[in-house]
Amino acid sequence: MPLLLLAGLAVLLVAGLSWWAIRRRPVPASAAGPGGVLAGHAGTTKSHDGHGVSVDADGTGELPGPGNQQDREVFHRLYAIAFDAASFSRGAVVAGSAHADVVARSVSLLRRIEAHPRYTPRRPQVLPQLMRTVNDPNASGRMMADIIGKDPVLAGNLLRIASSPLYCVQSRPVEDFTHAVAMVGTDGIRHLIAAALMQPVMGTSDVGAFAPFADLMWEYTLVSAAAATDHAKLVEHDDAFAAQLMGLLQGLGAIIVGRVVRDQYARQPRWVADAEVVTALLDAWAVPAALRVAGKWQLPEHIHTAVARSQAGKAPDSLGRSLRYGQLVGALALLCKHGRMEEPEALAMLARVEPRQHATADIWKRVRRSVDSAG
Repeated sequence: MPLLLLAGLAVLLVAGLSWWAIRRRPVPASAAGPGGVLAGHAGTTKSHDGHGVSVDADGTGELPGPGNQQDREVFHRLYAIAFDAASFSRGAVVAGSAHADVVARSVSLLRRIEAHPRYTPRRPQVLPQLMRTVNDPNASGRMMADIIGKDPVLAGNLLRIASSPLYCVQSRPVEDFTHAVAMVGTDGIRHLIAAALMQPVMGTSDVGAFAPFADLMWEYTLVSAAAATDHAKLVEHDDAFAAQLMGLLQGLGAIIVGRVVRDQYARQPRWVADAEVVTALLDAWAVPAALRVAGKWQLPEHIHTAVARSQAGKAPDSLGRSLRYGQLVGALALLCKHGRMEEPEALAMLARVEPRQHATADIWKRVRRSVDSAG
């Protein structure tokens, strides 16, 4: 399948799972928008008295955001699409204001985000065993069925997928786990795992000022994970499923940060959310939040390592290259869709990141068609 994740989403849609449409060496986060919310040193927000409010993730005063200046600028331009639509303020004075309280409360939550089920997905207890089995060429369908049957949520989702019109040609629903596994195949099981990872943002809808950001980042997560999957499979000839999970993880990290900050601003109803405050928190915490989810889920170490390395400015491995390519493709395609960038500029930027354009041109075209047709 050319776009494994999007194909999987089609499965989940017809199964009624409501997929609604829509780095770790410290690096300076000096790429904030107009007004310069970051001042003094990276990891602080601007104050009227020269004293910043720390938003950094590790106490160093520096932010583990996207791994280089170009990437940070791309993501800041992407966030601006949503912030402009919601009429967020810019350049707010932070210290001594409600914005400072938002930052402090957000950081306090994000430091232990894995302990807050409101924001992070429930890890199926059988997940480590299921992931080992699904990657074992000698594993049988019955083995997978036995594992999935031990988790009520996974089991219910599997039967719904297998009973969907995409797989089932008869009117009677599928009720046997082994039969269901045989019908959906290994790729279907992998999409089942991906669905569980994205559970916090499935079937829910943000309202108010943060709704445009939630919708934008959800769409970005889907297309960037799809592009990373294709790149791993077609260009790097590496583990496409790992690339898919990595793409979902890094998007989920940003979505988690957005929801945490949204809830803290909801405690200050008279204050308008500030775009640069939110951007600083995203730069500081999106990747750490993703890594905390990866740790909570006990995902394979090579996934955790690739995500961390790719965001840290270190030379990435093949999976890291696929992740970065997917991130940029997703962001650039959405910037083009919303009229914030012309396609020649986007393609030139991609060519500097991935010179093997003979192998990636079709990926870009598919992603552009996908985001443009989404309306």
